[in-house]
Amino acid sequence: MLDLGAEMLFSTPYLKKQLVCPETMEQCFSVEDAGLYYRFLDTLSSIRAPAQRVQAALNGVAIARFYKPLMPQSWFFEPQADYHQPQLGELIALDIQTELLTMMVVETSPSATVCMSLSADQLLANSKQLPTFGAIKVMNDRIISLEASYREEEIRKVG
Repeated sequence: MLDLGAEMLFSTPYLKKQLVCPETMEQCFSVEDAGLYYRFLDTLSSIRAPAQRVQAALNGVAIARFYKPLMPQSWFFEPQADYHQPQLGELIALDIQTELLTMMVVETSPSATVCMSLSADQLLANSKQLPTFGAIKVMNDRIISLEASYREEEIRKVG
């Protein structure tokens, strides 16, 4: 639970075993959390429903602040020819052969990125399900920049 003040609590969809903080520890929304929240909220402006936008931004903050460290699970996704170093809060895509999954970057490093799924629940393999708002860490050579992809599509429309 994240205490948002004024008798507002937010509960994430994550299991207790996925989080680093004990359930008994009370957590208040810090100044850093607020900055991250607004950064994510700005990124998610294309989501029309305000409640979904807020929920996605709060889940992003919860992953960034409380999610246990993850090992990369890049093998579920296709490698990309163009290396892309994503920025915090950026919307990206991951290719699972059958479709592109839309993700938001919640933590980044020079080699790997933790992202949160904005796509519908997706079966990655027989044993691995990636739910909406699920977190996964991937190597940066798997990431597709949605901005670059969008520009290419716009160029094709013109030319």
